[in-house]
Amino acid sequence: MGNIKHGILFLILFLGIQEVVSQDSKYLHFLVDSLPKGKPVLVNFDIDKGYMATERIAISKNGKTIYYGVRNGYATLSQPDALAHIMKIEFNKGKWSKPQTIFADSAGAPALSRNEKMLYFQYEDTIAPQGLYSKKTRTGWATPKVFKKAIEKSHYWQSPKAGSYYYTAGIKENKKIQDVFHVVTTKSDTLIKRLGFHVKGDWSDLYVSPDESFLILLFGKQNKGGAYTFYGNSNLFISFKRNNNTWTTPVNLGKEVHSISKWNWGPYVTKDKKYLFFSSWGKTVGTYIIDFEPIYNRLKLASENKQN
Repeated sequence: MGNIKHGILFLILFLGIQEVVSQDSKYLHFLVDSLPKGKPVLVNFDIDKGYMATERIAISKNGKTIYYGVRNGYATLSQPDALAHIMKIEFNKGKWSKPQTIFADSAGAPALSRNEKMLYFQYEDTIAPQGLYSKKTRTGWATPKVFKKAIEKSHYWQSPKAGSYYYTAGIKENKKIQDVFHVVTTKSDTLIKRLGFHVKGDWSDLYVSPDESFLILLFGKQNKGGAYTFYGNSNLFISFKRNNNTWTTPVNLGKEVHSISKWNWGPYVTKDKKYLFFSSWGKTVGTYIIDFEPIYNRLKLASENKQN
């Protein structure tokens, strides 16, 4: 009898955990006119006139808080009239709230830590974006700090787990070649490792999954030909981590993902892998959403078959 009770208790706890894990996409249908069904759909983020909702977003585990970026253009942000902000909306009583400005003036690409007590983003007042972090307080978010001043440039800074950080930047040998950098910190040391992707171009947007098993990278038109298939001028690619901690050759996410326009960037995947968010320069420049799970399953299987 005792074993049965323990079994029931374990099942209840397991199902409860699964419910919490799968909540991040629960309320997203309130932000779109219709669900994607295999094709990108514009996300109806609330934005002021003259702005567009672009770059990476971040969603809380319970799905009730979303952070997203807005900007009034892509001119060099050091210009007086160029602005980029991070906004926050919350789901309450069956609808999403009006946006609040969390960080203003050249802030973008938000990412939450696993425990959601830290917010990572980048500061873009020059052509050398820096990775920042802010600690959650009772009243909001603390004044941001630079993670490590010795890292001069860090694009799309994020931390899927404590002591593990990722960003993209140019390599020392050639600043026009971008790579993914993995930063591992301990109490006594900081180790920075290049993952070896060698992406041609100025900047490569990046998303790393919470378990660090796959990442999504932006490849520009300079990388056309060779190992890479393209459906436009800037496409999103996926790479899977092998058992030996190396990474597979990035593979394009597919024609449908890039069907809105020739220019796509700013990836984010919900924790349950249901949806991919990305920015696109379509009829409306903004953030789009598409079903990700079938894309992931197809490309993951293809990757495994290739390795076998």
